[in-house]
Amino acid sequence: MRWICLQHLDDSRPEKTTDLALLAFVRNVYPDADLVELRRDLDYMALRELVTVSEKDGLWRLKLTYQGVDVVEFTSHCPPGIGRPGAPEP
Repeated sequence: MRWICLQHLDDSRPEKTTDLALLAFVRNVYPDADLVELRRDLDYMALRELVTVSEKDGLWRLKLTYQGVDVVEFTSHCPPGIGRPGAPEP
């Protein structure tokens, strides 16, 4: 789920995305995903400095950091726990 989140946040750049909007997207792949599980993964990725999280009116607003962009674009090392697929074919 973390990899899917990173990809969607990359597609959303440069705009921020809310946790609820991201959850709706994630549920297309993981129908049983819930907000607690998503926020736990987002917190993990924030600790890895791949995303920034700010809270407003109870919603988490999310933005990919430059490190997150590099991971999604396969230009830097992917930290453990993300589940990035192998390098894309040239």
